[in-house]
Amino acid sequence: MSLLRITWFRAILTAGALAVLLAPLGAAAVDFSPREIESLRNGDTVRQKLPSSGRGGFYGGSGFAIVDAPIDSVWKAIQDWNAYTKMFPNVTDSTEVSRKGGRSLVRIKIGHPIVSVQYHVEMSRDAEKKVLSFRMVPGLPNDLDDVRGYWRLFPQPDGRTLIAYVLAVRAPMGLVNLIGPRLEAQALHALLGVPGFMKVWIEGPGRSRYR
Repeated sequence: MSLLRITWFRAILTAGALAVLLAPLGAAAVDFSPREIESLRNGDTVRQKLPSSGRGGFYGGSGFAIVDAPIDSVWKAIQDWNAYTKMFPNVTDSTEVSRKGGRSLVRIKIGHPIVSVQYHVEMSRDAEKKVLSFRMVPGLPNDLDDVRGYWRLFPQPDGRTLIAYVLAVRAPMGLVNLIGPRLEAQALHALLGVPGFMKVWIEGPGRSRYR
C-alpha cells in the first residue's frame, strides 16, 4: 500500500466515514501518523482511542488493519455471525435472531471470569459502500447502556482490504466499578483490536471459508 494510497483513504475517512456515527460523541476525524502508516504496512493493527474514552462509562475509538484477502471475502466474514466466537476473544455466543432485508438482529454474549454481558444489536448493510453499521436495540435484554458503530471496507490495489472499525460503548457505572481500571484498559484494547482479530481469522483458520 503506497503512502499516496493511505493519504487518499485518510481524505475519504476524514470527509465523514469514520466520524458519522461518533461525531455527536466528540470523535475527531481519523489522521494516520507516519508511525501508524508503517504499522499498517507491516500488518499490525492501528488503534485510535477517543480522548473522552474511559470517562463516566464511555469507551470509544477506532481500529484499522489491512487483510490479505479481497474485499468481497472480508465483507462475507464480517457478517459471519456464528463464527464470531472463533474470531474474537471472550465472545461466547453470536446468534442471528432475525433478518429482514438488509438488517439483522444479532445477540452477542461476551464472557469473562469476572463479568459477562450480553446485548442485542441491529446490523444494517450497505453492500455498495461496504459499510456494516450496528446499533443496540432497546427493550431487549442488554447489559450495556448503549453500543453503536460500524465496519467499513476499502479495497487495496494489490487485492487486499483495509478494514476500518468504529465503536462507541456506554457501560453502567456498576459494571465499570466491578471490573476496575486494569481490566477496563484491557477490554478497550481488545475492542479496538477487532480488525486485527478479523485479520488473523481470515488469513488463517477461516481463509477458505470466504473464497
